[in-house]
Amino acid sequence: MLTKQLPILKKKSLFFQYLVCLVLVTGINCFYFKQSWTIMLSIMIVMVLPFLLFVAEYLLLGQKMAKLLVLYRKNKIVIHSIVYFPIFEEFVFRYFLYHHSLLLNYNMLQYILLSSLSFVIAHIFYQGSTSVVKILFSIVLNLVFLLTFNIFILIFVHSLFNLWVYLLQTSKYDNYLL
Repeated sequence: MLTKQLPILKKKSLFFQYLVCLVLVTGINCFYFKQSWTIMLSIMIVMVLPFLLFVAEYLLLGQKMAKLLVLYRKNKIVIHSIVYFPIFEEFVFRYFLYHHSLLLNYNMLQYILLSSLSFVIAHIFYQGSTSVVKILFSIVLNLVFLLTFNIFILIFVHSLFNLWVYLLQTSKYDNYLL
């Protein structure tokens, strides 16, 4: 894997490496499509705003920054999967692939297949073959996108889905311990 060759990412988890790859692909796609500055600014705000709001709220409640960093370190996988992954994945696998499909004159069925398969293949690299079941989730997200053309709805739905999966996995683990 290419990310294992970079000294900065060599010792990081696959989860973190995937997040870095999604950030890079999102940035490259922003410049590839030469979006207007307002669209690029809104993408950056969507990526950074949840983290900034959390930090501001935490600091306003009188907590110390050290406690915030400890909280982040303990829960960074949860934060990545509920906040950052949905944002980046929806921009990459729905928004940008839709525009690529338009440039290539793909019909909607081709777009749905391309987007769904690339979404599942990306998840296979760090979740294994169990991620194949995500094809249905991806198809639903693609259909919602084609009906609304609103990326923010997809980010919200994806975040809720990841939160739900996290809560299910946590409850299964807790039941196992009891």
